[in-house]
Amino acid sequence: MSDERHVVVVGSGAAGTAAALAARQAGARVTMIRGRTGATSLGSGALDGNPDAEVPTLDLFELGACRLATSAGTIRAAAGRDRALADLAATRGPVLVARVVHPAWDADALADAYAELDSRGFVARDIGLVMHPDERVMSHAEIAARHDDSSRLARAAERIRAALAGGEFGAVLLPPWLGVDRPRARELSELVGLPCGEILAPIDGPAGLRFERARDRSLQNASIKVVAGFIAKISDAGGDGVVLATGGLLGGLEYTPGAPGRAPFALAYDAPVTVGRCGHPFVAPGSVFGVAPESLAWPFESTPAIESVGILVDAAFRAGPNVWACGDALEGQPRTMLSALATGVAAGRAAAA
Repeated sequence: MSDERHVVVVGSGAAGTAAALAARQAGARVTMIRGRTGATSLGSGALDGNPDAEVPTLDLFELGACRLATSAGTIRAAAGRDRALADLAATRGPVLVARVVHPAWDADALADAYAELDSRGFVARDIGLVMHPDERVMSHAEIAARHDDSSRLARAAERIRAALAGGEFGAVLLPPWLGVDRPRARELSELVGLPCGEILAPIDGPAGLRFERARDRSLQNASIKVVAGFIAKISDAGGDGVVLATGGLLGGLEYTPGAPGRAPFALAYDAPVTVGRCGHPFVAPGSVFGVAPESLAWPFESTPAIESVGILVDAAFRAGPNVWACGDALEGQPRTMLSALATGVAAGRAAAA
């Protein structure tokens, strides 16, 4: 009989992935239960939080202070990024903004907006990156998938170089089209001879898909068993460990407004853990009408319950007997990718100990 500890990780987002990899690295046998797509798969690729946190980069993320151009025409700071995103802090000189034929992209408006925030200069120029009529109605992620093809990426590089002629530029900003299987910005930059990268896109961008592909490769390389399904109940784990990385609201937590005699938030499954906020368990409301919804959200609360509710844990992320929690499932933790990765590592190691 093997003495190898078995850790079951429930959830396959950033927190669950980090927990599974950390537990495996600590010597445990790991099984991941993968349910539906969560918040991580809808991420933009920006990392916010502590850039010095020990987290798995999955051959996808690059940690360190950076400045990212967004699809809203702003430039924002971040603590790390998906490597497909352009880091304006690492470049000098004017920036070429690719003008392409697509309804979700307005290079001229973006260039004008960025120029108000950064004095280096942003210039929009025509670049024929839309090479087929059907791409004019495709989502960003669908076009990004086409740039996984090396010949398509090479043709894109040729057209970018032609657009650069006659100008002195320090970087090229592109729509979020640089790969789904892997970030292709580095390859494209080498072909063009100039830093090229995506802007930060909303939820229809390819960053979430890139995370899923990177996650799957990392789990396979670490020999972590993945089982598709959902949990209804966690009972005594015995000598094994369970890590709950089930996410926040719309994930593993339910909002039950107006239910007399019930707390307004509860787990969507049965587990020997406690849900609360500000370090204290939620209690059933005294009113027969339940809790007033406006008392749970900003601006009526300085620390809105709807943003901070979660599973209560101790300093080692233990939530109950042989049960740990991490990521957005936690009470009071920042809802960021870096926080999810960092708490996942800590919970995975503790569960494997």
